[in-house]
Amino acid sequence: MQTGAQSGKSIAERLLLATTELQELEKLVLSGDFSPRVLAEFRAAVDNVRSSAWAVQNWIGLEQQHRDPYAVLSTLATERVRRATQIAKDLTVDLQSLEVGLETEGLSELLRAVDVLRECLSRLLRTET
Repeated sequence: MQTGAQSGKSIAERLLLATTELQELEKLVLSGDFSPRVLAEFRAAVDNVRSSAWAVQNWIGLEQQHRDPYAVLSTLATERVRRATQIAKDLTVDLQSLEVGLETEGLSELLRAVDVLRECLSRLLRTET
């Protein structure tokens, strides 16, 4: 979602601002005292942004070379599977350590999404065997 100030800026300007902010955050991370889990979450978020930026760059490069940019989508799907697997593992630890409980918002929606995902995966893997 864009704020009024953000909507008037070009992508290049916003990327420059984001780069500056990330560099400042890096300095804070190097000198800060906080939970290793917070750092892990931040690293995962940065990794996701890095993967998306790579995909956009490759998409543009393939288009400029008049090649099929849709090949990038397969790589993105593989990355989403990797991230989803890691999130599932992290949530399992959170549930076991009682950091996620009945008061945590969104659990019902998560359960429905996981059920649908499980059903789709089951169908896919059954057809492959």
